Amino acid sequence: MKTFLAVLGFVVALVASCTVGIGIGGATSNGFDTPASVSGPRVRVIRLEGTIMDPRKVVQRLEEAGEEEDVKAVVLRIETPGGAVGASQEIYQAVRDLDGRKPVVASIVNLGASGGYYAAVGARTIWANPGSLTGSIGVITQSLDAHALLEKIGVAQATIKSGEFKDAGSPFRPMTDREKALFQSMIDDVYGQFRSVVAERRGLGAAALDTLADGRILSGRQAFLSGLVDSLGTYSQAIACARTLADLPADAPVETDEPRIPLLRRLVDPEGEALSRLVPFNTAPILFRVP
Repeated sequence: MKTFLAVLGFVVALVASCTVGIGIGGATSNGFDTPASVSGPRVRVIRLEGTIMDPRKVVQRLEEAGEEEDVKAVVLRIETPGGAVGASQEIYQAVRDLDGRKPVVASIVNLGASGGYYAAVGARTIWANPGSLTGSIGVITQSLDAHALLEKIGVAQATIKSGEFKDAGSPFRPMTDREKALFQSMIDDVYGQFRSVVAERRGLGAAALDTLADGRILSGRQAFLSGLVDSLGTYSQAIACARTLADLPADAPVETDEPRIPLLRRLVDPEGEALSRLVPFNTAPILFRVP
């Protein structure tokens, strides 16, 4: 028992030490600075990572960057497959509003698709690594039809509803043609909103969008050749671009919040980013996401 407690104590101490070691504070491993060590005119990095569901934190950081006088430019570092429509639209609008006050540069590192690309088009200029994944301009909603399986095991659902469409998409019965038409109409409307924003911000005509906005995934290089992004290059090059747009010197400081990565995730994924690139099967009724 004493041996077990000693081992347990060692593990707890190890976890604690690792947690402190990967937290925010002091200089970061990528050579950029954390908020505690930055002062004066600078570039601010804001991360948009994982499935987009709740826009509040990203929007708040964008608004704060707009109010901080010494923040002269912002780089939006994007690592997301997309997410909920409304949340993506809120982030897009916040990015666009901020860019009206100071330059915003979007940087697609590995994955910036669907809702992630929607957010990017609010920026003044978009950078993407040549091998990154982007595009996926489209909208999707899915529902599960499990009625045949449930009938086999003797499970039934009694539904009392106020209108024909109140249980549309229920897994307890097949979807009717009228319900399919209803959902298609809704998807078409939201897709039209997405498409219109891309057309306006990227200066693309209907013919080009008929090809590019069919949900297809593009590499960063394909997106550049198609006019969906402005430049091919790294995150560091995007930061250099932000400095130039803000008339800052080449060595102007960069302020970035490094994410606090749980110990288990760090052990499984040493780079701390692969898990944020996993594509969810379905996380919202209507999504901008990689299929």
